[in-house]
Amino acid sequence: MMTRNTLQQTATALRTGSEGRSRRGFTLVEMLVAVALVLLMMSLFASIFSIASSSVNVQRAISRTDQKARSLTTLIRTDLEHRTMRYPFPFTPDESSADSLTPFGNRSGYLYISTNDPDSGLDDLIQFTVSSEILKEDTDSTPYFGKAAFLPGGGSLSVNLNQPEADDGILIPNGTGSSTAAEVCYFVRAGNLYRRVTLLRDPLLVAGGDLDEQPTTGNGTEYFTAAANGTFTVQGAGAVDDYWTHFDYSAYREEADGTPEPSGSELLGVSALNNDLESQGAAGVALGNPRFRFGFNQLTGLSREHTSSGGFFIGRFTQAETSAVNFNWPQRPAHVDGDPSTTFGTGGSPDGNPFNIANVVNVQANGVVAEFSDTVGGTQSGRGGVRKMEDLVMTGVHEMKIEVWDQRLQKFTTPGHNESVEMVDVNGNTVRIYGDYHRDRRYTDSSSYGPEGSSLGVFDTWHPDYDRDGNGKADYAPYVAWRYQPPAVADGSRIVAQPNEPDRVTRSYDNKGIWQAGRQYQLGDIVFGFQEPPGSINNSFDPGVDQVDFSIAYRFVRQISGSISGGSPPFRPPSTPGSRVRERNGTIEWEAVDNRVPLESIRVTLRIHDVTTDALRNLTLIIPLTDKEY
Repeated sequence: MMTRNTLQQTATALRTGSEGRSRRGFTLVEMLVAVALVLLMMSLFASIFSIASSSVNVQRAISRTDQKARSLTTLIRTDLEHRTMRYPFPFTPDESSADSLTPFGNRSGYLYISTNDPDSGLDDLIQFTVSSEILKEDTDSTPYFGKAAFLPGGGSLSVNLNQPEADDGILIPNGTGSSTAAEVCYFVRAGNLYRRVTLLRDPLLVAGGDLDEQPTTGNGTEYFTAAANGTFTVQGAGAVDDYWTHFDYSAYREEADGTPEPSGSELLGVSALNNDLESQGAAGVALGNPRFRFGFNQLTGLSREHTSSGGFFIGRFTQAETSAVNFNWPQRPAHVDGDPSTTFGTGGSPDGNPFNIANVVNVQANGVVAEFSDTVGGTQSGRGGVRKMEDLVMTGVHEMKIEVWDQRLQKFTTPGHNESVEMVDVNGNTVRIYGDYHRDRRYTDSSSYGPEGSSLGVFDTWHPDYDRDGNGKADYAPYVAWRYQPPAVADGSRIVAQPNEPDRVTRSYDNKGIWQAGRQYQLGDIVFGFQEPPGSINNSFDPGVDQVDFSIAYRFVRQISGSISGGSPPFRPPSTPGSRVRERNGTIEWEAVDNRVPLESIRVTLRIHDVTTDALRNLTLIIPLTDKEY
């Protein structure tokens, strides 16, 4: 019999179970809230994943750019650490190794910098000679390598060694030559950074005597200059005339009386690094002379860097362009449209010289010179010859700006700048000082030297025998930096031409000019011109006759008696810095001072575009150019 409490408990249990069964599902609102929460969480996770992925991609892009920048830094620094021009002070006219303050061995080859528009980093170029045997900074002695085709006609390679293919020491044809020295050039075109390398022939050492730097057959006949109709035979290709398609060696056209002959190339060897007139002779082939450098017009010594005078900057012809079927130079004149009978050039008398800026070229949208984009039968492939991209270092390079260190301004700037500073001289007067590479310091006889007939933005280490203006006398380089600016000296029968200096009238802060007899001097005064006419020991310096060696200045260091100069200069004035000499009457003692200021360092700034991040990054390199000991 059920009690009242039992009945109540049973009813409660039944009611609770019924309510539980009726609430087992979710309501629509609950479902919507749950879905919204799930979507929100998924969206958050997706956003976090996207941000993380983007961050990883950015970091990878930055890492790739950094890796490229490090590789590029290593490449440029290594090249410049192997430069042959260890003391980059331009040669002065007729400078002799016998009396130069710096051994010519430390001034071999050349260093050439062209900034063109000083305010632009789109048209800068640096070119110099290197040697793997220079181990003062970088100790890697690995030689330089380049293409070298096998030249048949003298037996196997092991029999006929005097050709570039054998220079790497491998006597089985491998299409490769090597050398301890080369010309190297960096430039930017169409967003691409190029490094053009041309080897200087360094023949394999053999028993019985050194091989000639000009490749010869077994009977001693030169391969390139004796070629019929400008062609030479390459194994597997037959008779060809495209020199830089098959060889990565510096060369120039054989000349007779200053005029290129109908056919024939002369290779430049390591001996061309020597700028010594005593051993090379005035007619010697030296790379210090711009006429023999890659990219320069050998008839004028001017660099070809633009499509035309005032045209688009191309820097140097790339390997794609020099391997085009109609480039041909220096083996013979270039031709156009695949027709060897049509000489390349502009005007009524085209000379076929691609390095002559008078021969106008055009650049396609892809940055390749149209005339050398393998134009055959009127159809342009647009990319050049068979050797495409071999000299390409990096893409996405928007600028390469090169600046030189100006000692007077104490800052990096471009040659041909227009900057100056004010200073107070020893007399308390305020004078304006113009930089070493101020545009108005250019030497007038070389003012037309440059890629477009102007030396405004050019630094060149020059050559002692280079006659730029064609007057029969060697000229000064465009810019020569002096510790004490030389005075104005009239040009006489010997070389005393001076730059057109803006601060010539304020020279009193700097030096006292040419030494004069009977003039009063004070301790610390600087003078020039103790030289005397050849064979004379009694006459004083005559600026209309004698050559002033401005490499040496003389400082008044000791007063023997009075302060008036004597009537005659010292006997045999010293040319070694630090050496002292007295005037003949013993009144004043002078000390020789090295008046030269070499180019101490350069700054190279590259702007690199990263496609992934669409950002520009700056890479700045400051590279010293002088050794501690010269």
